[in-house]
Amino acid sequence: MQRLLENIHDHHLLGDIKYTALMPSEYVEKWQKRLPNISIKAADQKWYSFSEQWSLYRLLKALKPDLVHFTMPQQPFLYNRPAITTIHDTTLIRFTNYGDKNKVIYNIKKQIFTQLVKVVLGRAKRVLVPTEFVKNDITDYFGNRYRSTITVTYEAGEIPSVDPEPLQAFANKRFFFFVGNAFPYKNVKRTILAHQQLVQEHPDVHLLLAGKKDFFYTELEQFTIDNAIPNVHFLGFVSDAEKRWLFQNAVAFVGASKSEGFCVPILEAMQEKTVSILSNASCQPEVGGDAALYFNPDSTDELADAMKKILTNKRLRAGLIAKGEEQVKKFSWKKMTDETVAIYKEYL
Repeated sequence: MQRLLENIHDHHLLGDIKYTALMPSEYVEKWQKRLPNISIKAADQKWYSFSEQWSLYRLLKALKPDLVHFTMPQQPFLYNRPAITTIHDTTLIRFTNYGDKNKVIYNIKKQIFTQLVKVVLGRAKRVLVPTEFVKNDITDYFGNRYRSTITVTYEAGEIPSVDPEPLQAFANKRFFFFVGNAFPYKNVKRTILAHQQLVQEHPDVHLLLAGKKDFFYTELEQFTIDNAIPNVHFLGFVSDAEKRWLFQNAVAFVGASKSEGFCVPILEAMQEKTVSILSNASCQPEVGGDAALYFNPDSTDELADAMKKILTNKRLRAGLIAKGEEQVKKFSWKKMTDETVAIYKEYL
């Protein structure tokens, strides 16, 4: 939503449409100053809560909008006025990520979410998705009758233009890099196992994993300790400046995920002239094009082999980086915004 609002405001796409954005109250003052031509109002309802179903419903009714854009599938069941909904992927439906959550409550919420998505597909004026993969995945799961209301608006990737901030501990080391959460479908454990194979032949190579240290990352860190896997480093949250440096200095970005709706880090890697090693699952081949090296996400051997190829074959790596510089040009937040605003106008 942030990119969409900024582009609408900064590229003079307001026209004769009056925009109101709802966000948590702690962000209202900041964003009202940033976007003075858009009305920012507080909405503190939590996802999957009674307040989301009733309090948010009452707020929307009071605002009386001609069109609402729900940027996530979560929305009041009772709200049946004209609306557009963005569905980023079906990962929460197709995969289970219990972690430290109560399994019974998790499964109930999952069933409610699945039914909500079905309701949204049936009543939304338009459903926006970030890739053709997601469009096909939704129709495969819920039925082809929804295809005509689904429109692909590609997202993009862009790290803020801050000066790269080195992680001194790794300044003179060769390393592979991953940034993101560690939900089981992200397949980070497969990356660790492939790295374990790689270091047997290349003991000086490291694996750096960046992402908030939650239940899943803590579990993986303990796994590396229990199995004495060397040179795996859990960085926790990294700043944009640190992320730029990590991309710029990595041997490659490794994305072993089994399910993605778009995967912004692929394009961030391309922008920073870093090659990507990606699973051939979900949308990753669609976003990466011919600018990445692909592997079967269920094969540790294939991933280890791909990592070795990028590590030792300079010509292959340079060729993929060059292709990445062209591939990333196909994606633009401005283009996504223009397409989205055109859809708004269609229904206003």
